[in-house]
Formats: sequence, C-alpha cells, structure tokens
Amino acid sequence: MTPATRCEEIIEFTDQSGTRRRIRFVPQSNNDDQWQRIEEVWRNREWQLVGQDTVADVDHWTRPVQTQ
Repeated sequence: MTPATRCEEIIEFTDQSGTRRRIRFVPQSNNDDQWQRIEEVWRNREWQLVGQDTVADVDHWTRPVQTQ
C-alpha cells in the first residue's frame, strides 16, 4: 500500500439495543469525489446490507470532546 492508495473508511458501533452496526465509505474507482456509503448490520454471523447510496466529498477527522 502506498500513500496514494485509496482505502475504504469504516465506522463500527453497537447501538442502544445491542445490535452491531457499521457504515463503510468505499471509493468509486471511476470518480475521485464519489463514494458508496454502505450501511450494514451484524446478524447470523455475517454483515447484512441495510442500505447504500452514492455520496460525494467525504471528510474524516477526530477532535477532542469539548466540555462545559
């Protein structure tokens, strides 16, 4: 993998009901600005598709939590 290698972005979490979920942003090979947003849920020992759509201009960052 090189610095120019495009990678998918993945966020996994457990919701309040205890269900494991993930959202993946997969780059489109034919367009640098478009991604497939894929939402999945963990059921029966495998990820199952909930929905997907095409999105553009994905940004990713983290920041410290601001307390009052």
